Amino acid sequence: MKWKEALKYKLEDPAQADNERLYGICREAYEEGCIHEKSLAMEAYRLRCCHLFGDKCMIVSHTIPRHIKTCDGTCGYMRGYEFELYKLEDCVEKMQR
Repeated sequence: MKWKEALKYKLEDPAQADNERLYGICREAYEEGCIHEKSLAMEAYRLRCCHLFGDKCMIVSHTIPRHIKTCDGTCGYMRGYEFELYKLEDCVEKMQR
């Protein structure tokens, strides 16, 4: 939220508002929004998991029968989705250059 304070300060004094700094402020706001959207997307995808029952992961383990634990998002299902998001972010960054 630093960017909100910085933007407010820059807009109070238009003489100090250079385009490069304003671009930097906008970039910070965009990155903060992307992080928030990514966390929402991860949570929505976690809720679609077929092994999820409440907040418990009911995945069957070969070593421990009916291993029940609180979902921490570190399973292959979530890591695969996170990797797909990472690839998507990389593509968007390349397009912006």
